[in-house]
Amino acid sequence: MLIYTLAIRFYHFIVRMLSPFNKKARLFTDGRKGLLKKIAKALQNETSPLIWIHAASLGEFEQGRPVIEKLKIEFPKHKILLTFFSPSGYELRKDYDKADYIFYLPCDTKKNALEFLKLVKPCLAIFVKYEFWLNFLNQLHVAKVPTLLISGIFRPDQRFFKWYGGVFKKTLFYYEHLFLQNEESINILKQQGIKKCSVAGDTRFDRVIEIAAKPEKFEEIEKFTKDRFSILAGSSWAEDEKYLLNAFLKIRKTKPDVRLLIAPHNIETININQLVSLLKSNATELSFQLYTKWDKKTEADVLIIDTIGMLSSLYQYSQIAYIGGGFGSGIHNILEALVYGIPVIFGPNHKKFNEAIESIQKKVSFPFNDQSQLDEILSTLVKDPSELSNIKAKSIEYVQANSGSSDKIVSHVKTLLFKA
Repeated sequence: MLIYTLAIRFYHFIVRMLSPFNKKARLFTDGRKGLLKKIAKALQNETSPLIWIHAASLGEFEQGRPVIEKLKIEFPKHKILLTFFSPSGYELRKDYDKADYIFYLPCDTKKNALEFLKLVKPCLAIFVKYEFWLNFLNQLHVAKVPTLLISGIFRPDQRFFKWYGGVFKKTLFYYEHLFLQNEESINILKQQGIKKCSVAGDTRFDRVIEIAAKPEKFEEIEKFTKDRFSILAGSSWAEDEKYLLNAFLKIRKTKPDVRLLIAPHNIETININQLVSLLKSNATELSFQLYTKWDKKTEADVLIIDTIGMLSSLYQYSQIAYIGGGFGSGIHNILEALVYGIPVIFGPNHKKFNEAIESIQKKVSFPFNDQSQLDEILSTLVKDPSELSNIKAKSIEYVQANSGSSDKIVSHVKTLLFKA
């Protein structure tokens, strides 16, 4: 634990050193200044029992959101305290109205964990997917606070199961229950002697179904895509955009009225300018507009969505989705697209994502490794309306069949809290 704690302190030190030069590092650092004092002040008059839910960032928050909202209904006398590790989660959801308190997670040291738990006094702690903070988990165990992991997923190559991973594996026994995404995770844990686990699925299925039932409408984008075959790139990175733009130009030779919407993962000016430069290099063939500066009187082949908060509802206006991240650390959320019944395309780094593997097997998602593969996939899908119709039925069926994870988790929570 000493080496782990030193590593955590060193990480926070490095982030502080980077903060004058990096916006995300600055938010990370500034958000934790006087954090425990802020928590103490916010909770000084709180008498209701608190449920603590922790998410790493925005993606994990969306995974935990269906559970949070069901807990608010089932336990109206309880308060929800939500913490984030990353600024990309906290800054976007710090005003989320279903949580009563929202903070950054303090640095994971024994001292901070003890002080945090002394202030919060949670009756239950819930961690989402990949969050394993050893000092917090140890102190929750010592304090006998029931702790759950939701939407968890395990693989044999994770640190818990390495020769050096004993201290990490030990904390897995501290969970009152681990709700997992698939049977492989169950088998891995049971081989390690961890019995308190079950398959509940991925709570994101519940969330995307909720969104698709009442998607936000964007009238101008509806006009932009009306009667046009439209491809939407969601959470794209620079390498994704190069691949997709090359394929898009080839598609236009046989289908000139096709339109492309690009919603980059990072909408900071430097990244948008890079994308604009890429499009300008093809200016003789393509016209484009930025959503925030959109001149509706001017035709465009490509629309850049240079704002946040729209993506999960934008998929309703497309026939094909390209999901970014497959040439980086991993693909982004493909369920937001699959719930609308559209085929999903992504790069090679998808093997850590259970929904990617399953949807490939069901032939509603299509991975690629190089330009020629992407060109072929797009060409086949664009030319075959009957296949798109077939994919739509299978995709919607797949998403609906995996719903209900949140209900399973909340049902278990009832047994814990009513017992208490």
